[in-house]
Amino acid sequence: MGHTGGMRRTGWLVLAFALFTGPLLAAVLVFLHGEAVRSGREQVASLSQVIAEQTTRTLQAVDVRLQLAIARLEALEQSGRAGTDAGRALLRGELKDLPYVRALWVVDASGRVLYDSDTGTTGRAVADRAYFQAYLRSPETEFFVGPLVRSRTTGTWYLSASRPIRGPDGAVKAVVTAALEPGYFEQPWRGIDLGEQGAVVLYHRSGQLMVRSPPDEAVVGRDFAQLPLFTEFLPAAPQGVFVRDSDIDGLRRMYAYRVLPHYPQLLVVVGTGYAELLAPWWRFALLASSLWAGALLVVFGLTWQLRRQARRRSQTEQRFGDLAQAMPQIVFSSDARGGVQFISQRWTDFTGRSAEDARGTRWRDAVHPADRDVVFSVLARALEQPRQVEIELRLRHHDGSYRWHLLRAVPVGSPAAVRTWYGTATDIDEMKRAQARLHAQAELLKMAGRLSRLGSFSVDVATERVTWSDESAALFDMPSDAEPTLKDVIAMVAPASLPQALHVLQDCIDRGEPFDVEAEMITPTGRRVWVRSIGQPVRGLDGRIIAIQGAQQDISQRVRMVEEIRSLNTNLEEKISQRTGELARQEALFRTLAEQAPLPFWTVDPAGGATFFSRAWYELFGGAPPKWLGHEWMELLHPDDSDAVQRNWQEARRTDGVYAGTRRLRSRDGTWHTTSYRAVPVRDGEGEVLFWVGVDSDITELSANESALRLANEQLESFAYSVSHDLQSPLQRIQSFGRLLEEELRGAAGERAQHYLARIRANADAMAQLIEGLLGLAHVSEVEIIRSTVNLSETATEILQRLHADHPQRRVEWRVEPGLTAQGDVRLLRSVLENLLGNAWKFTAARPLAQITVGGGRGEFFVRDNGAGFDMAYADRLFGTFQRLHDADEFPGKGIGLATVARAISRMGGRIWAQSAPGEGATFRFTLPAVQAVEPSRATA
Repeated sequence: MGHTGGMRRTGWLVLAFALFTGPLLAAVLVFLHGEAVRSGREQVASLSQVIAEQTTRTLQAVDVRLQLAIARLEALEQSGRAGTDAGRALLRGELKDLPYVRALWVVDASGRVLYDSDTGTTGRAVADRAYFQAYLRSPETEFFVGPLVRSRTTGTWYLSASRPIRGPDGAVKAVVTAALEPGYFEQPWRGIDLGEQGAVVLYHRSGQLMVRSPPDEAVVGRDFAQLPLFTEFLPAAPQGVFVRDSDIDGLRRMYAYRVLPHYPQLLVVVGTGYAELLAPWWRFALLASSLWAGALLVVFGLTWQLRRQARRRSQTEQRFGDLAQAMPQIVFSSDARGGVQFISQRWTDFTGRSAEDARGTRWRDAVHPADRDVVFSVLARALEQPRQVEIELRLRHHDGSYRWHLLRAVPVGSPAAVRTWYGTATDIDEMKRAQARLHAQAELLKMAGRLSRLGSFSVDVATERVTWSDESAALFDMPSDAEPTLKDVIAMVAPASLPQALHVLQDCIDRGEPFDVEAEMITPTGRRVWVRSIGQPVRGLDGRIIAIQGAQQDISQRVRMVEEIRSLNTNLEEKISQRTGELARQEALFRTLAEQAPLPFWTVDPAGGATFFSRAWYELFGGAPPKWLGHEWMELLHPDDSDAVQRNWQEARRTDGVYAGTRRLRSRDGTWHTTSYRAVPVRDGEGEVLFWVGVDSDITELSANESALRLANEQLESFAYSVSHDLQSPLQRIQSFGRLLEEELRGAAGERAQHYLARIRANADAMAQLIEGLLGLAHVSEVEIIRSTVNLSETATEILQRLHADHPQRRVEWRVEPGLTAQGDVRLLRSVLENLLGNAWKFTAARPLAQITVGGGRGEFFVRDNGAGFDMAYADRLFGTFQRLHDADEFPGKGIGLATVARAISRMGGRIWAQSAPGEGATFRFTLPAVQAVEPSRATA
């Protein structure tokens, strides 16, 4: 009876447990089903965004290359060398580094192929193609992406991307088109795990299927405009998620579609199998239902499931910890007063001290003593008025050395109640050392130039503008900031030297002949100086000579000595016929003069044998008189220089010219000294060469400094490459895995863990923006200048229209004066206007009615706004790298845009300045060469 009662009670308990847990289990399953569907929607939406951004970047690269091709085609036409072969060669050159572009061609206004990177298609009619018809229908169209078409020559599919070439009146005179390989877009999609039933499709807005992964040749090019995607979903919103059976393979999938930003002709559709998406939920539902069948099994099953969930949560937390520790920087957080609460393992790896040693303010012990006062004062001010902090400081390495770090920290919370500070410390020691080495090497070069009175110069052939170093300016008694023209410099040439100077200069400009000429100059102060000038032509991409670069050296002392020696030998020749004793005395006087000279003098007989070396020569290269006479001195000559020295001697003897060049000679301590040597012949009354008088100038230090500078530049280029490839890739992975980890942690982790993850992603995004800005700044410094006539009015209008389309809620009145043209690089000028107009748009955000004006003329232009403005007391920081005059919370940014603008304007031969007052807007003015000023000119008398 008791057992029956116990069974009954057990049965009631089981029934009660079943009645209680059944609805609860059903509610849980419904909730998890909704969570699985929601998670799948967010996952495919995130993947569609990644693929859309990747495709957009590819099309942007093609657009930039098409604009560059247009600029070079216009330069080719202006040079008068345009033709089928030249056009094909130029287009083939543009195909380099673009593996996804199959071919490039140019179609004239009648619809026939004008130039093509391939052969056999020139003259073919293509007026029926969409990329040509688009500009007939809408001449204002700029970059156009056409539907998928088959090539008439190869029969294969290709995707066309085109841009118009406009005449002076803005009308389309030609179209340049690129054929893109559709398969290139499908290759990177294979690496995305969408499951066995996943698919990625690139559609044209017209409904044409262009690319699919997994590939299916049977559907490529088909029209799917009747699908609900194009008839229902796309007209309602440019992006979204829906579930539908595929019209291609019949599988039911969850799809996310997204129209490409800036390229509304294309949209990306990412789908994952609906059954695969819900498979984990079905497994859980089956398991939960099975466990629910028995009371004890349900209890044990739920306990096991809870333990499994706890294990999964532990793994998730471990993955979060691994992600935080994977950051290459020292990551830390501190309380509102600056006391460290958390610091990553990178701190221990670098300092050799445990994380406990960094708690509170004990981390300060690792700061270099010379940096502590500055660092602590900056942090104290930041704690009083919370704002983002950036400090460069030195931290002690575990080996006892100190390395430079860039410390960044941002407050979290309201300005009145900051809860936590989050920050990173990035190792910048290599960059600081490279900057110090480059500065030291530049100072050494300047010092060497001052000691040897050796300066450098550059002449722009088009503008005849001369730029030179401080040493060259001092050589001609002119201020260092003087900006002379070529005519000003020629006006200083003494009349006796003018014909030769004009001759070698004209030969260099016309035929590219380098020159090495000595000329007497008369400075503006009336001082006469002898100058040796060496020049080399600089050619542009089209092979034309665009500049002359070279060096100048004051040789007045040497010329005077040579003249004295020449005069002395002339006197000796006159007295030889009278008295032999007098000749001996004159020769002794010559030797005495040469012995006292500070430069190494020597004489050579007509057969090439050395007959005399001065004391300065022996002091530099060793030995004692009369050692090294005859041809014995060649034992000191570097073996690699022997052939060049012999050729110079034979050429000088053949032409009775100057015996000159550079050579390496072994000094008394066994090292090699690089010298610049020069000798002139001394003749008798009948013009016969009696002997040669020469001098060596030691240029070893100058050559070493030039080599060191080239090495430093190569190291900086290597550093930029490392930043581009070695840092951007890990940051992209951190951002991608951060998004996936956020989805994994949604609802499972605490608020604090979610907050840490959000801060890590925000810092990774900020670092990516900084790296992109630095690379953009380096690109501006290194990009080759291709000058052409640029319509600033059209470029500014296009940028402002795009800004208005991106922010339709803003009330902005903007005006661009028509006919603004300048001479410069089209890429750099677009960057200048994008930064200036972007700043104007940003800093007028608080105005009910924003006003932006672009105007100017005759080589001077301006961008004016009525925005927040700034205090002119800080104008010296305006164009510096990472310099900001406003808080990041008020106006976001990294402080690189205006530095990029200033560097681009300077490279194109202009300058930029600003006028502003707080709350009264700002006006940025810049100068550029005017179009009429850029005309080819020649040096004339």
